Amino acid sequence: MVKNVNRFTLIQQNDTHSYMEAHWEHFWRNGRPEHRRAGGYARAATIVRQLEAETAGHCLLVDCGDTIHGTGPAMWTQGAAIVSALNAMGVGLMTPGNWEFGFGPAILRERVAEMQFPVIACNVEQAATGEREFSPSEVREIGGVRIGFIGVTTPIVTQTMPKKFGEGLRFSEGAEALPRCISKLRRDEQVELIVVVSHLGFPQEVKLAKEIEGIDVILGGHTHNRLTAPVRVGKTLLIQSGFDGAFLGKLDVDVKNGHVCGFQHHLIEVSESIIPHRETEHVINEQLAPFRDRMNEVVGQTRTALNRMTVLESTMDNLITDAYLDLTGADVALSHGWRYGAPIPPGNVTLGDLWQIIPTNPELFTIEMTGAEIRQKLEMSLENVYASDAFNQKGGYIIRVSGLNAIVRLNNPKGTRIEQLDIAGAPFDAERRYKVAVGGEHEIKIGENKQRVGATAIEALREYFRRHSPIEAELTHAKFVAV
Repeated sequence: MVKNVNRFTLIQQNDTHSYMEAHWEHFWRNGRPEHRRAGGYARAATIVRQLEAETAGHCLLVDCGDTIHGTGPAMWTQGAAIVSALNAMGVGLMTPGNWEFGFGPAILRERVAEMQFPVIACNVEQAATGEREFSPSEVREIGGVRIGFIGVTTPIVTQTMPKKFGEGLRFSEGAEALPRCISKLRRDEQVELIVVVSHLGFPQEVKLAKEIEGIDVILGGHTHNRLTAPVRVGKTLLIQSGFDGAFLGKLDVDVKNGHVCGFQHHLIEVSESIIPHRETEHVINEQLAPFRDRMNEVVGQTRTALNRMTVLESTMDNLITDAYLDLTGADVALSHGWRYGAPIPPGNVTLGDLWQIIPTNPELFTIEMTGAEIRQKLEMSLENVYASDAFNQKGGYIIRVSGLNAIVRLNNPKGTRIEQLDIAGAPFDAERRYKVAVGGEHEIKIGENKQRVGATAIEALREYFRRHSPIEAELTHAKFVAV
């Protein structure tokens, strides 16, 4: 190493969604999908211990959120089972993702109290008092470098998610909150570098790096980008490391006179061949033991590989919306365009798989919507994903559907992206009322004659497998056609 140059190493995981053990992971090879098993906190912990030894402890494992929500055991323990594993694997610092709020702020406070590491976010406060919900930042000296870490999370918690997620909280935009924190850390704490621990999403993080001075590194999350090399935006380095814990990002940073003078990056696959860290594996087995039988119950079979790795339509969500239609007899079924959910290869499908497909398990409703209202809802979804201003993008994919087809131009302005819309096999009628099935009451903002179906999403999926197994949910390449 060059004289007078200090080096530290950041190890990143983001959007692990509670996948404590190895799972099937989706890879692309020559434009075709393939699946192999990867991930698991115990194998990730082995990598972390190896890097700690290689760097003489001059490293830090940072978690960028969406961590304690997303699987059956996470839901059944309100995240508590996951916290024990995070403590065992050695997480050093975390920012909350939007799904950390999925059990409500009160439960999140309980989980944060159980964590043996700080949780930071500069843009969340209690609405009634203005008091910060989390410490905004944390200062660490690593490898002889004094570093200011600032957390920032997505404000969609109170914009697009169920009201209970952010009840009593107020979220500001990251671009508003960060400059003050950066100035304070530089002035009062004399930090040499600023590292932003973000759960805003890649487009927003790139824009932050362009518009806000003084950020040296952004460890990103929320949009599940599997970046094989850092993105450089001016003087800022930006990385994301996939999702579901299948990868860790390793960033070596060289510092001289308070400035980054070099770096190395490696996106490390958490391969199933890695020997699990014994202590972390013991904790995971202890936490999962009460749920093994429930998770392993076979509910049916699939001929289709189920995943969410495609933007306009996915096989996993075709299963959901087809199940909603089958149960309700509606004209149209709608479901949120989530990114999470590890793939499920052809073969047996378990109850544990269903809870990974849709861990929120929303109650089902039907609602009457006019053709014009359906079109309006689709346009809103397209804007949330493809807004020209990155700060207006909400993360996730476009709304998932059965019973309709649309021709869209994604680069058109807001409200004008749908060029053709067919519903129930015919051109849509703006005045006609259609019966629409949805999961979750918060998804119903327009329409009339709301009715409870008397079933949850997972109950609908179980019934669908009972009636139709082995199921098929292939891509139609026609639900949304981009031209």
